[in-house]
Amino acid sequence: EGNVGFATGDYKVNREAPIQVEVAEILWNRIVADKHVSPADIVVMDEGHYFNDPERGYVWEQSIIGLDPRTQLVVLSATVGHPEKFCQWVEVTRRMSMHLVDSRERKVPLVHEFREEMLIDTVRELAHGGDVPAIVFVFGREQCFEVARLLKSCRRFTTDEEKARIDTMCDEALLPSGAARELRPLLGHGIGIHHAGILPRYKQLVEQLALERLIKFVVSTETIAAGINLPARTVVFPSLRKFIKQQPRMVTAAEYHQMAGRAGRPQFDDRGLAITLAPEQVVSDLKKELKDAAKRPAYDEGKVKRSVYGRARSDAQRKGDVIWTPEVHAELVKGEPAELRSKTKITAEQVLAIGLPDLTAKALPGSEAEARMAEAEASLPPSMRLDIVTVIDHLLLTDRERRELQKILAQLVDNLKAIGVIDEHGKQVSGQMIRGLQGMDGLLIFYILFNHQLDYVELRQLVEYLIDNDIVQRVLDRKGEDEKKEWMRAKLRELRVDNPHVTWEDVEAQYEKEHPRELTKVELIHQEFASKVPHPELHGGKKAKNVWAQLEDSGMSFLEFVEKHHLEHEEGNLFSYLVRVMNFAGKLYEASQLSELEEMAERVKKLLGRIDIRLVDGLR
Repeated sequence: EGNVGFATGDYKVNREAPIQVEVAEILWNRIVADKHVSPADIVVMDEGHYFNDPERGYVWEQSIIGLDPRTQLVVLSATVGHPEKFCQWVEVTRRMSMHLVDSRERKVPLVHEFREEMLIDTVRELAHGGDVPAIVFVFGREQCFEVARLLKSCRRFTTDEEKARIDTMCDEALLPSGAARELRPLLGHGIGIHHAGILPRYKQLVEQLALERLIKFVVSTETIAAGINLPARTVVFPSLRKFIKQQPRMVTAAEYHQMAGRAGRPQFDDRGLAITLAPEQVVSDLKKELKDAAKRPAYDEGKVKRSVYGRARSDAQRKGDVIWTPEVHAELVKGEPAELRSKTKITAEQVLAIGLPDLTAKALPGSEAEARMAEAEASLPPSMRLDIVTVIDHLLLTDRERRELQKILAQLVDNLKAIGVIDEHGKQVSGQMIRGLQGMDGLLIFYILFNHQLDYVELRQLVEYLIDNDIVQRVLDRKGEDEKKEWMRAKLRELRVDNPHVTWEDVEAQYEKEHPRELTKVELIHQEFASKVPHPELHGGKKAKNVWAQLEDSGMSFLEFVEKHHLEHEEGNLFSYLVRVMNFAGKLYEASQLSELEEMAERVKKLLGRIDIRLVDGLR
């Protein structure tokens, strides 16, 4: 025990021990702080596929680029496609050999099946045969509840003793209102639900009940496949179709393998089972047509199936939909997991934290002088010349993607100069707070706080403006949107009496003209900022939100707010949003020392503490 230390952003134990277990961000901070010092003799990166994580993948990637070549690097992962390409990139980047140890052997064999039967029949068979616990994957939060209700039409999956134990655990974990009212009877029946709209404490309850083998089925979105420790004996795919921005597409081989890989528990199972079900309409048509065909003296079952699937494909194409077949399923099974790809986005915070070369001595990528300098430096490992240009030069990107990031860097440097944060050499001369605002558009925040005096309400506007999740806001705005559409429908009918060519877009433009939304002070300052930088598009994509403002001003509790606005199926998203408000306010306070921000963070923490004090303490 004395030989092992541990560290996260907020929690540190035994930091002098020879073996350190730490989050990737701490390793990266050490690499940047001491650019010519080896942080350890050996660095082992577990769960290396987090390289592909949109939020944190850049930390893995940049740590590999900046890691001193004297440090031995070991990367572990069970789900990386074409790992030889990744090894080649590491070797070229670090100027050190990187050996691939590739094992395709699975401790628990995984069997893939395609079944032409209804979900309810599959569930009954799994429960009867003991092939549980099972995860049923669906691709939509509302579908989770729909499928769970369907499963509840089966006989109860739990024994009286199991149900009594579940009830006791529910008494401890479930709150008196909200989604708990719907979850309790499902859990008692042996069915759990797991997705982003569920409160963290409920997800933890479902995970615990499944690990203790008390519930038999968990209906889940893909969230359960992404790093959560909840293996099962069986996984079921009622569909292989996803909708992205209302457009249908098939799941990719990488997505399929990430979810199917949940099947098979080394401590319990001799095999894992991944079952894909044919489309319901296909199953229904097959059942009818095979029944009719059986009345004839002789029939070709294969021919009947080909006819049904062919008709289903034609119908799908006509409707702009997609259909999955045994052949599509077979291709997914043969497919590879996802390759590792760069997720780095260049921001002002990164530029200032990592540093720029002297811009008067070294031109940014693209010039002849830069080309000569690059040739001279090519033999040196990146850790010996670590700056933001070196990082971009070594990211796991195509040449086209690299040129795009280099262009963004040049534009960002122009913006930093325009606001007076860096001088002509690329040296930082103001805006020290920006470095501590990773992922928060630090340059815009610095401009706002440095040039304007904001009161508590305006700082609250700023914090919510910076959060890029508007799921709950869209629900809160739904009533206003419904009223807007009703006004537009009435106006369209009225105008078409005289002009039948009036369009919906014409009426929407008229609505916006007659009902202009008053911009917040933060939005007005953002417009002012945009007029002062040459590339304002780098700081766009933000929307005014007032979820926390509405909740705070109403004086309601979390559950009262949920009930009033019918957010029972979005409790988890509301909780996550408020956690981000708390964390953003806290980070802004640390950077600016404005007491109103500290007060805001404490108010949110107090409210969330009534829902789940353990999680709040873990996040702060």
